[in-house]
Amino acid sequence: MKLFSRAIELILPPKLGQVPDYRKRVEWLILLRLVVTTFLLGATLFFQLQESHSLFVDAVVPLYVLVGTIFVLSLIYALSLPAIPHLEIFSFCQVIIDVGYATVLIYFTGGASSAFTLLYIFPIVASGILHLRRGALIIASMCSVIFALLATSLFHGVLPPSAWPWESPWGSQNWGYLLWILLVHVTIFFIVAIIASSAAEQLQTVRTSLNRRELDYQKLSQLYTNIVRSIPSGIITTDAEDRITFVNSRGSALLGTVLSDLISFPLRTIFPVVSESIARSGVRQEIYRTVKEVGGRQVHMELSVSDLKDADGVPHGRLVVFEDVTEWRKMEERVRQSERQAAFMRIAAGMAHEIRNPLASIRGATELLGKLSYGSGDQQRLLEIVLRESDRLNGLLTDFLVTVSNRKPKRERFSLSALAEQTVAHFSSALRSTRKLAVEALINKGVEVEGEPTQLKRAFWNLLSNAADATEEGGTIQVVLECDADEGCAILRVQDWGCGIPPEISDRIFDPFTTTKERGTGLGLSFVLSVVKAHHGTVDVDSATGSGSVFVVKLPLAKPDMNPQITELNNGRVSFDSG
Repeated sequence: MKLFSRAIELILPPKLGQVPDYRKRVEWLILLRLVVTTFLLGATLFFQLQESHSLFVDAVVPLYVLVGTIFVLSLIYALSLPAIPHLEIFSFCQVIIDVGYATVLIYFTGGASSAFTLLYIFPIVASGILHLRRGALIIASMCSVIFALLATSLFHGVLPPSAWPWESPWGSQNWGYLLWILLVHVTIFFIVAIIASSAAEQLQTVRTSLNRRELDYQKLSQLYTNIVRSIPSGIITTDAEDRITFVNSRGSALLGTVLSDLISFPLRTIFPVVSESIARSGVRQEIYRTVKEVGGRQVHMELSVSDLKDADGVPHGRLVVFEDVTEWRKMEERVRQSERQAAFMRIAAGMAHEIRNPLASIRGATELLGKLSYGSGDQQRLLEIVLRESDRLNGLLTDFLVTVSNRKPKRERFSLSALAEQTVAHFSSALRSTRKLAVEALINKGVEVEGEPTQLKRAFWNLLSNAADATEEGGTIQVVLECDADEGCAILRVQDWGCGIPPEISDRIFDPFTTTKERGTGLGLSFVLSVVKAHHGTVDVDSATGSGSVFVVKLPLAKPDMNPQITELNNGRVSFDSG
């Protein structure tokens, strides 16, 4: 049996059983055999009733047995199919058995003159479909040889003739008739084998090509899906009525909305500025900037809107590509602040020096006048006013020069935690006599930076002063100092719940001489920005009118190799009440 299976494997094309739908073909072979057998049985019964009006005649009984055997074998084939490992060998054996059954049927129905000689076509076609050209030609050759042996044996009387009532008597035939019968049948067998196998091979080639193209389409679709999924920007597509048809996962995350909640919604519900602008101007491609509230915070978004065109270039919707540019806007604002400060510094630095020189002379002359003069008390008070205001003006010029100068701070390693605690304590003490405010501090221990402590303390003091001025009596100011090891920076937050920053000056609060105080100079925040930038840090502010403000200062930590313990932080909470 193993030798027979090995011989069939050598005869058939290699890897034949690995065709994806091969099992389905074998199932169709079994079903087709049952259909042909049923048709054969029905035709026999019909003609039998027409001739003898009886179903059971001795000549027809072998045919009934043969048909019944085919039904039983087909049932066995169907039941054993799931357990067969080599379907190509199993199917080829079925075809060989079909050839044997066709030969027996032809013998019992008259041999070469039988009406069923073309039943050989069934196994030939089946082999062409299942085993391609090589298998079809082998089965066609087998049918030709077996049919020739059967016809020759009956012609010479080697085999006894059957009792089939409709066969032609061999005695009236000759060798020429036999050769003609054989030539016609052999020619038909091989023509059918070639046509069936060619059609099967062509079909398999087309199926392989389609499978390969489908696989390519799947890979291409997967590639496009991965590209869309990996794009850091949000993508929205709409139909001709501006209803959303697609949103990528990044777009859903940027909008803070579940993907299913966006599909079929009008675009104007997501980005009103886009729909209104296009409806008004008719522009089909443009860039927009808008602000949306996502997760309780204001997010700046930049949108690129263009037509979504089909293969013919006809617009049938819109393509909206958007991204969160909040950080970019902050960076742009910092650049603009730097440019404004640089321009102001060039113009004002020289003027400050020029003012400071005569101011020193005025103060010196006033002091000398006070020593030489013995005037009334009013005169002495006036001289004191001149001295006091001169000192105040000198301090103002000093802050201004620090603000606009490019002097690098001294590089000194110190504890920012200790500096913050001292500044909060001194500030709270200074407030006790004038205000009833609570200063709550949450300061991590061991946060160390490099820079000039005096300048940073003055900057920190200015932030506290601004928070106190914005806070009503009985309010609270919160100070938080923490360390972000991933970014390598110390983060200082000063938060109040006061009136907030007016929108009309929110974009220039760090500009010199910008203030909302009646007696303010407008140099406090400008001084803070200059000092923090000189220490390679950043200052950000988040404010809402009536809800307060929070200033966030980030400073680089001291290098870890200088002190391996600087990242070991202990939380400390300190509360000060100026009331």
